[in-house]
Amino acid sequence: MPLTGYLQPLLTQAAARQCRLPVLLQGDAEPLLQQSLALVAQVQPEKLYWLGEHAPQNSTVLQAGQNYQLLGSECDMLIINALNGFNADLIAASAGCLKAGGLWLLLAQPDTQWCQQPNPGHSALLPYPVDPQYYQGQFTRFWLAQLAKGPLLTLSLHDNKLETRRQLSLPDFIAPTAVAAPYASTGQQHAVAAILKVVSGHRKRPLVLVADRGRGKSAALGLAAALLVQQGKKRLAITAASPHAANTAISHYQQQMADLPGLQFMPVDQILAEKPDLDLLLIDEAAALPTAVLKQLADSYSRLVFATTEHGYEGTGRGFQLRFQHYLAQTQPGWKRLELTEPVRYQQQDPLEQLIFQSFLLRQPLTTPRYQPDEPVQLRQFQAEDWLSAPEQLAAVFHLLSQAHYQTQIKDLAALLDNPQLRVAALYQQDQLLACALLSHEGELEPELCQHIYQGKRRVQGHLLAQSLAFHLAQPQLATERLVRIMRITVEQSLQRQGLGGLLLAKLASSLKQQGVNWLGTSFGVSPALLAFWQQANYLPVRLSHFADNASSEPSALMLQPLLADQKIAKQLTEAFAEQLYHCLPEYPATLDFDVLSQLVQPPGRAINEIEMSQLQLFVAGQRPYELVAGVLLKWFNVNFQQTDIAPARVLAARLWQKQGWQQISQRFNLAGKAACINVMRQGICD
Repeated sequence: MPLTGYLQPLLTQAAARQCRLPVLLQGDAEPLLQQSLALVAQVQPEKLYWLGEHAPQNSTVLQAGQNYQLLGSECDMLIINALNGFNADLIAASAGCLKAGGLWLLLAQPDTQWCQQPNPGHSALLPYPVDPQYYQGQFTRFWLAQLAKGPLLTLSLHDNKLETRRQLSLPDFIAPTAVAAPYASTGQQHAVAAILKVVSGHRKRPLVLVADRGRGKSAALGLAAALLVQQGKKRLAITAASPHAANTAISHYQQQMADLPGLQFMPVDQILAEKPDLDLLLIDEAAALPTAVLKQLADSYSRLVFATTEHGYEGTGRGFQLRFQHYLAQTQPGWKRLELTEPVRYQQQDPLEQLIFQSFLLRQPLTTPRYQPDEPVQLRQFQAEDWLSAPEQLAAVFHLLSQAHYQTQIKDLAALLDNPQLRVAALYQQDQLLACALLSHEGELEPELCQHIYQGKRRVQGHLLAQSLAFHLAQPQLATERLVRIMRITVEQSLQRQGLGGLLLAKLASSLKQQGVNWLGTSFGVSPALLAFWQQANYLPVRLSHFADNASSEPSALMLQPLLADQKIAKQLTEAFAEQLYHCLPEYPATLDFDVLSQLVQPPGRAINEIEMSQLQLFVAGQRPYELVAGVLLKWFNVNFQQTDIAPARVLAARLWQKQGWQQISQRFNLAGKAACINVMRQGICD
């Protein structure tokens, strides 16, 4: 029976039961493609999404990196041609676009051939000198095993004969609670009411609307905007990382209001530059925007709605939860969170959603470990080939990483299985995972290559620490040594602040030293708390990036711990960095926290004499202008900055070290101009 004849009755059944039909079709490449293209020609889906090669005409070809552009978009059929490789990140992100009654079709070789085939789709995950055209990772084998456990119709095509290797029983359709038009669910109706409350209620009480894919949150934005325009509110704007991400909300608004203007898309940079007067600002897929931008929006507008997908496969969704919602709790404690749980594109027991969640380890664990400080803990280390025989440990590690870090994506799961340089160091007690660190084994590069990196002629994938040592720190010889970079470290949330992170680092350093590693390094978005944590673990700062990271909104610090390396070199590097940072502070982000600067810089220290002290006293008394004592003030502050009260120290550092203008300082610290800034400075000297 042809593929079309086999699947059409099942698609009819899936449509009646309001679910999607996930199918794995395996066989030789040419007949698979022929059958698939014939299927497309006969079914004629209105919107076909295609991943991989040989896409038919009139299909939308999805490319790596399009995850956030997919949010809010819909299709009737989704075909993944994995015959020549696949991108796991894109597969997970695109699944939510498929509507009820739609076909999700995965094309692949038979199991044995598929597992032995290199996957160029993951080439960006592989380090130098691994060749992606020949390297066989472990992710395909792992994913195939996961697919075998989930709800999936598995077919094989051999000699033009279609065989069913595994049946799929579609779930019965249970009609959801009836809801009045235009709403798709009671949850969506409640969301619209909550959005209206943001406009009619007290100021500075933003709403955070959270949901997995396909819950109708973007539609809720458009429906609410239509009701507000009907109530006379005309100044409404929606923003997102791209105009495409706001299409669903605007479409639902237009369905209600035809061509009546009222809701308009504005790029986020335009909003921040022009600060238009708005009755309500809607931010769709907020997690795709940098945390720093979200903070600026929250500070600039008093009536806001942030809608976002927070699940792991949307990447920075975790950052939104970990960082931005914490910021809201601090600055606008009246904020509200509303979660939509009922799907609107398909039913609650949809097999494709269950398959994606299960096969990419997206379900969060229900148990929380307990830690007994008096009981021993064990350090276990895993590498790519270990995970196939330890799937439960892999799931626990990936969940812990995704909960605790703001940039976890499916590609991070794929990298654990495909990247031969990645390791996980995990802290266990009685087989309970307490904490873990993600490690990248780097360095040991050829001296000639290190020179090319130093000269700016080459970059090598998967060797960030070696690259930075050779290029940024001008130490190409260090890139020839054995290096380990700690990419992430995380402790189970309920067990934090009990010393487990430091304990893990200490055990790790001891183990790696025995393994012959020369240097341990780490890079992270710098903050006072994180800097103190790493310094306490005996890491030395050697570099600060000149630009803030998009996800963390902070510049990245690079810190090193010498294991078998020469301690003198480490000391020289950190001293040179501290001196360079002091002299070049105006070249770094203007918002650098003084609590960070005070731990990193090493200003020249020379005590002021009696005449200079007299000048400062006159300045404090208001009898000398700032301009006349600026040099003396700098000398005094260079010696006394660590003893100065924090408020005046921040103003003094901004002016004297960072060379910022009075207007910029006033805006940063909420001061009423130059005179107010100088008064704060005087208070610091008085104290």
